[in-house]
Order: sequence, then structure tokens, then C-alpha cells
Amino acid sequence: MHVKDALRLLGVQPCHRCKRYFRRTDHGALIDCGDLVCYECIHEWWPHRCQELSVKDRNAIEHKLMRWLVAHHNGQVIHDLRKLPDSQLLELKIAATCEDCNGTGVQGHARCPRCDGGSIWVVVLKRDAYRNAGPE
Repeated sequence: MHVKDALRLLGVQPCHRCKRYFRRTDHGALIDCGDLVCYECIHEWWPHRCQELSVKDRNAIEHKLMRWLVAHHNGQVIHDLRKLPDSQLLELKIAATCEDCNGTGVQGHARCPRCDGGSIWVVVLKRDAYRNAGPE
């Protein structure tokens, strides 16, 4: 048996990008987007990977990433570009198409109330940003 096979039997798998091993029971450690990718590698992996995908596949993975970041990494969904936190406060920012209007920015015959021209963003604040952020 190969060492990598033995590690998989033990419930650990490597990140596609950095090759570090993570427990599969830790649902916040790796996300399966065709490649298993750890949180630390998302910001480097995603810009390259999204260029290789069809629009349909890219949209599906954007929304999967968004839900995973919210569920496991305190991600915040931002619906209005003007409300994005300062980039110095961000650990990660990923744009996604709005699921409500399919990225058109229009719902029915009116502007979509859930996005900014068809786009939404998920952001993860740097740990220091939580301590420094005061009430609005």
C-alpha cells in the first residue's frame, strides 16, 4: 500500500495546491471544488482556477465557496459594493454572481435588490479587524 493511500484510509487528504494534509472531518479545512483546497490557498488557487471553468461551473463553485466561507470562516456576504470593508481589513475577498438575478442585476423589470449590478462579494476580515472594528 502506498503512503498516500494509507493516509486517505486514516481520513486525511492533501490540499491540491500546498500538499499539506488535513483531516476530512474538519469541514472548514478543505473545500472540494473539483480540487481539494485548504483555506490558506484559496486566494492563490481561485484566480487561476476560475479562468479554466465555464461560466456555469464558475458560478456554481463561487456559490459553494461563498457558503463554505460563511459557514466555516466567518465570511460576510456583501450585496453593495459601497459597503465593502477597506481592503486593508480583508484577509480574503471573492466576487460571485447574484443567485437571485443570475448576475443580470435585474429582477423582473426592476433593479435587483439583492446585489450591485449582478455581483455580490464574500469577505473574510483579518483577525485584527474584528478587534479594531467599532460599532457603526
